Amino acid sequence: MLKFSQDKNYIYIVTACLLSITIYLLFEFIFTDGEMGVPLDDTWIHFRFADNFIKGYFFQYNPGEPTAGTTSPLYVVILGITSLIIPNFIINSVFLSCLFYIFSCIIVYKISLLIFQSSNFKFNDKIPSYLTPQKLSLIISLLTVFAGRFAWAAMSGMETTLFTFFTLAGVYFYLKDLRSDSFSVLPSLMFALSAVLRPEGMLIYSIYAFGITLNFVKDKTLKENLSKFALYILIFLMIALPYLIFSYNVSGHFFPNTFRGQGGGFSLIPNFNYLRIVGFFFLRDNLVTGLLYFGFIFYFFSNYKRYFSEFKYLNLIALWAIFLPLISSVLIPNWRHHVRYSMPLIPFVNIIAVYTLVVVFQKQYFHKLTDYLRPKRITPVIIILISFIYYFVYAVALGKNVDNINSQQVKLAEWVQLNVRRNETIAVNDIGAITFLSNNRVIDMAGLITPEILRYRTYTWADNLDSLNYLLKKNDVTYIIIYDHWFKEYLDKYGSELTFITSAILEENTICGGIEMKVYKTNFNRK
Repeated sequence: MLKFSQDKNYIYIVTACLLSITIYLLFEFIFTDGEMGVPLDDTWIHFRFADNFIKGYFFQYNPGEPTAGTTSPLYVVILGITSLIIPNFIINSVFLSCLFYIFSCIIVYKISLLIFQSSNFKFNDKIPSYLTPQKLSLIISLLTVFAGRFAWAAMSGMETTLFTFFTLAGVYFYLKDLRSDSFSVLPSLMFALSAVLRPEGMLIYSIYAFGITLNFVKDKTLKENLSKFALYILIFLMIALPYLIFSYNVSGHFFPNTFRGQGGGFSLIPNFNYLRIVGFFFLRDNLVTGLLYFGFIFYFFSNYKRYFSEFKYLNLIALWAIFLPLISSVLIPNWRHHVRYSMPLIPFVNIIAVYTLVVVFQKQYFHKLTDYLRPKRITPVIIILISFIYYFVYAVALGKNVDNINSQQVKLAEWVQLNVRRNETIAVNDIGAITFLSNNRVIDMAGLITPEILRYRTYTWADNLDSLNYLLKKNDVTYIIIYDHWFKEYLDKYGSELTFITSAILEENTICGGIEMKVYKTNFNRK
């Protein structure tokens, strides 16, 4: 394997990443008239948590009120610490997500090299000579660089690219262990860090632990590795469990409030509409890689007997890319924000797709297709160029999304700064920008940091509305800032106790929960 300093492909990858970031920044600049920002209100939520964290209010959105309101505790810590160096949270968060976008694209290359240079992968004369392990790995990296949704994630200021990097790092060290026939703590450590960046990290670690157990059983080495394996599991749990315990202590549930707030639960039947949408977005990312990914799923399960041979270096990648959408479909089938919870799978889908392309070249029953494609060196270039269709679609989406947040949430945050005293409590359904910029205490009408709201949803509608109104009165809420259609029943019953003040209306809504967000002054009758 070539050393980092000897392989010019690393330069190409980093250059491509920097070019991509520049292009997306340019689109954002154009669509926001130079205001810039972040494309999600969720990013602003992280700002508030991180700012409070660095001030000593650990996992508190309202100082003095601990809450399991974030699904990414490690990102809160990282964002808070780096804010000591880069105080502007927008620049800080986007810098972090861009940095790990670059790291992810680099480590995808390193993983691909391990796969294509392994003894399990055989290059025969049917594979074009120009498709060397380095070229195949570079293709995968460039497909990842120019995947529109992944580039969007790089500019989002969210934890997405950090989570992606640590899952990839776990896979990388696992493959290194396979190659050297060893068993180290590094995969467990990387997956543990991914689990405190996103709870989905627990799934990839479970798949990893299952695969390791199968390998030990096959090689009859489980007994000699048992104590080490138990230690590595303990290390994972020591990193991953504390936040779950904290969540249980403050809310009575092991999963953060966001899990229930976004409709999380358990269903015996997968949400097929969710799976359809996820699959559709993978096809939009790149039609060729999407088709190859779905073809691989059939190939993988129809050749399950090759689990320990041909698929040895691909098992963890394949099972993660297959089972994350499937498990999500029964636990939390959420496809909002460009299906952003599936974005960390994009590099894995690209690895699988290019691997499948090579398999296609090797198989005789595709000889007409492969005979046509084999001599054409431009084929990989065309596959990468197909990504550019939606790469530019998401560049436009980024600009419009940021403009939406600025024109609605940030605009109303500025209104609150000017018109609401700092010691007053407000109630908001999108709590990020409005509370971070105003610094007012907030009641979260969506329940992410106010879990009582989530509990009220288990009541009958009448009790739910009465309890919600009582909560607002008890907390002396002076202004309510909401989308009317989210709270139609509440407004029908208690609207007479509210006075409309102002609103922020979007010309075109591309990311927000509604076109118009309204501000109401409360007129609660207090005894």
